[in-house]
Amino acid sequence: MRTKRDGRLALAIVAAVAVPACASAVSTQREVAMGMQASEEIEQELPILDDAEITTYVTELGRRLVGAAGSSRDVPWQFRVVDTDQINAFALPGGFIYVTRGLIEEADTMSELAGPLAHEIAHVEHRHGVEQMSRMQSTALGATLAYVLLGREPGDLEQAALGVGAGAVFASYSRDDEREADASAIEYTTSAGIDPSGLTRFFATLAAEEEERGVLERWFATHPMTEDRLEATEAAIAAKPTAELQVDDPAFQRIKARLESLPPPPAETAGGEDTQ
Repeated sequence: MRTKRDGRLALAIVAAVAVPACASAVSTQREVAMGMQASEEIEQELPILDDAEITTYVTELGRRLVGAAGSSRDVPWQFRVVDTDQINAFALPGGFIYVTRGLIEEADTMSELAGPLAHEIAHVEHRHGVEQMSRMQSTALGATLAYVLLGREPGDLEQAALGVGAGAVFASYSRDDEREADASAIEYTTSAGIDPSGLTRFFATLAAEEEERGVLERWFATHPMTEDRLEATEAAIAAKPTAELQVDDPAFQRIKARLESLPPPPAETAGGEDTQ
């Protein structure tokens, strides 16, 4: 019997059928235009947290990391929080970066938010998503992201509509892409004066959640974790002098407390185990 997870997996791994494009052949202007169109569609499908204080905090932390990366990319760098308890983060080409409310709530310290943010910034810096997005039909993107990220189950007609290249952008990043993003995230956080071990603590938190609930966390679905990747990340961090780096800040704890005071996420975005 098909499960909800079967439907999401099918969407996530659907092959693109449009003419393949190479990231280097896509101009920055085109990349930003693709990302902007996608972000507009996403924000029609996904509930964006409407809280200026929380959004400002995430934006300032993100821009701190972008500055530490020494980015010379002419992209807008926008940061948004998706109002769902799912634990995830994703980046669109052109510098449009999203983290979920669940990720912030699950993080114990500022560095555990900074690590995933830096990882997504690295995907943009290295243009990892450009080729995937340039190959898909953008008209289906917003709905695809809603299904894949939040676990909604499309009906047969929706699956048919989404089936032509619609899952390409959320096919898993390659192992090489993930290793490159991990290595860059370590450099960005360290250069920003933030403890990079927040990234591996975040990985460990997700792994524990997955083991406890028996559900593949959305981050791992699109950012495949392997033992050698984790070992390489831990080794790279161990080589860094991290004793004087910032682990947490009072502002992050205030943001967490503010999230707790807000109404819960919309019911249709709630997490939980898949059912048949």
